[in-house]
Amino acid sequence: MRGAPGIRAGLAGALAAGAVLLALGGPARGDEPPTTAARDDPIAHGRALFARMGCGSCHRLAAGAGIGPIGPDLDVMLPSYDAKALRAKIADPYPAGATGSFVRMPAYGGRLSDGELDALVAFLLSTTRD
Repeated sequence: MRGAPGIRAGLAGALAAGAVLLALGGPARGDEPPTTAARDDPIAHGRALFARMGCGSCHRLAAGAGIGPIGPDLDVMLPSYDAKALRAKIADPYPAGATGSFVRMPAYGGRLSDGELDALVAFLLSTTRD
């Protein structure tokens, strides 16, 4: 049977990728219902979203245990943002043809609900307080 080793290798790779996604709970989405504590505390909900959406894998943020070397250091950048500007940057980082660096942040406007965006912004801005 010609080509069988290649087919088997491809199938094994696809199964391995599926197993990893299954183990990780599937692709990150923000539409999971918040816990009772998160509903009562938007900052806790925002911290959980920061972790669940993988923000710390790209960004540094001490309060969120973010160690990512790809995106801007949020400990440095966040003090220059207000809630409206930060929410807009998260929802649509490159609006209307704006250019950015080679590495592009995904737009989370379609991945997070309005409440989740508000909670994430509340958490991020809380990290800039003394």
